[in-house]
Amino acid sequence: MLRPVIFALMVGLMVGVTLPATGQAAVPATSAISHEPYFADLVDRAGKLKAQTERFGTSPVLSLREQPVFKTYTQQIRALSDGDLQGHLTLKKRGTDNDLKCIMKGLSLDLNIKMDAILAAKSDADFGRALGNMAALLSDNIDVIVTPATADSGLDCVIEFGNT
Repeated sequence: MLRPVIFALMVGLMVGVTLPATGQAAVPATSAISHEPYFADLVDRAGKLKAQTERFGTSPVLSLREQPVFKTYTQQIRALSDGDLQGHLTLKKRGTDNDLKCIMKGLSLDLNIKMDAILAAKSDADFGRALGNMAALLSDNIDVIVTPATADSGLDCVIEFGNT
């Protein structure tokens, strides 16, 4: 699970779908930042990792962790975590998007926590649950970048993480 403050911020960022006046099917709105190459790459990587996580979760067995594909997966999760932290630092340097900036840092930390839980699982069932939690977090990773903010809580990361 995401930290309560991060979850509350994410909920504050979520928007509904936009219905065109023509009566066409609903089209989800996307944020401007999600079109920037760096953030679009984060969304792409998170999407691929989410799909892979879900495939692993269809038949979760601890022995999967010994396979080369899983070692690569672990490295890619850690790299996404690093990427989210860099996204946080980029937004911090800009002095904008306080909520997203804070969420990006939280995602960076939580990806490592979820990966550690996957690696520490002691049974196939625990492994499956940990994979499910990772898939949900990766979905959140995509949503918070793609979904336009509807409000700015004004909350800064200093409250959640200190002055880093």
